[in-house]
Amino acid sequence: MSVLIISIIFIGVAVLLLSIKLILKDKGEFPSTHVGGNKAMQERDISCHTSQHREQNNELNLADRLKAREQNNKYQLK
Repeated sequence: MSVLIISIIFIGVAVLLLSIKLILKDKGEFPSTHVGGNKAMQERDISCHTSQHREQNNELNLADRLKAREQNNKYQLK
């Protein structure tokens, strides 16, 4: 029984120590792990797949987008 209590106390202290930075900061929130929010990735002009896909669709005209959609559907039916 004492091993269980010691384990619970140990885990509680570990969680407390890991959360100190979040507790003490004014905006205590987790850092953004999204590619678009990473400054180093922005400097290298790297964005997330969703953003790249959106930009690519904005560059294509309607006929090209419909053609791409038909090709994708053709591959999905097989």
